[in-house]
Amino acid sequence: MTSQIKLAKDYFYQRKYKEALEIFDEIQDYYSAGLCSLLLKDKSKAFEYWKKSCSYSPASVWGLAVLDLINLKVPKKNLSFFQTRAQLEIYINLFLENGLIEWTQNIVSMCDILHQANPESYKFIARALYSNGYFDLAITFCKKTLKLYYCDPEAFLILSQCYYLIGNLGEALDCVNRVNAMVDDYFPAIVFRQILKEEIKKKHEL
Repeated sequence: MTSQIKLAKDYFYQRKYKEALEIFDEIQDYYSAGLCSLLLKDKSKAFEYWKKSCSYSPASVWGLAVLDLINLKVPKKNLSFFQTRAQLEIYINLFLENGLIEWTQNIVSMCDILHQANPESYKFIARALYSNGYFDLAITFCKKTLKLYYCDPEAFLILSQCYYLIGNLGEALDCVNRVNAMVDDYFPAIVFRQILKEEIKKKHEL
């Protein structure tokens, strides 16, 4: 069993979802089988697996909610605070990595419902968009976060990194300075501020 699980996970990480699905089905890991089905664009099969296992698998309950969200429907069951925190960013990353852009757009468009489940959802979305190179959209969702929680150092740091990557060094430095003003020992911000200062210095020397 252990070797089967390892092989299935290896297939999954290699994006060989069909091969992973066969093993997950065989060992009755229905949540993972449902996720593989979804990434193979078979929403009906994903629904079958998750419906079968939702009575004992919180992850499958989340999976069913995702199916509602990508179909632009309000989930039938209230979303869990912790499940949203644990899973939202993962699913957006998986969809973007696998070119499932429409589904990503649909989930993002339901952000107000996600925010009701977990007030940090805007930031989770921003972080996933930033990680996948959608910097302008990530900026939009960072700003949504900061309208609600002005003293969120992580949101300011993501915003700073996005500005840096689109070439706006002044805004980037302003945002990271705000982080340092709020939390003077936040190591990622300290390192990034130094990078920015060196970049700005080089620019002025040209």
